[in-house]
Amino acid sequence: MKRFAPLAALLVTGLALAGPSAAQDDAIVDPDPGVRIARPMDPAALARLRRNGGISLQWIGWERRGRLAVSEQDGRIFLRGGQRARRGPGRLELDGELVWIAADRFAFRGRILIADTPDPGRNCLRDGSYEFRITGRRRYWRLQQMEQCDGLTDYVDIYF
Repeated sequence: MKRFAPLAALLVTGLALAGPSAAQDDAIVDPDPGVRIARPMDPAALARLRRNGGISLQWIGWERRGRLAVSEQDGRIFLRGGQRARRGPGRLELDGELVWIAADRFAFRGRILIADTPDPGRNCLRDGSYEFRITGRRRYWRLQQMEQCDGLTDYVDIYF
């Protein structure tokens, strides 16, 4: 029995690092922010996120994307950026930490602000955990929690 203990430990560790399973497709794995655990980081997906092609909100437009910076500090990965309307006060801001990333999705914890768009005076501030996902043949990750303010659907996309 003792000779199987290392194998069992490897299997348990491998399962813990495997990321979201098919059964968890619609759930965000979001441990308590104060607890430090190993989180799955797909190297190819992380590289794609690092060299992203910008961020957009449909109310502002897809043709002129905003910028999204990916930085690392003390082993943690942070996302910060946004998009501003060319004319008018509309803006999107995103600021927070990458929780985990898999081939077709990632979890983000932080703040998303949508202000003065599509209507002047609208202020949609979200603070929490969110999932971005690639679906079909799309060349971007889309925020999955689209309807959180005012009953409007906000398409926040991060391109690769």
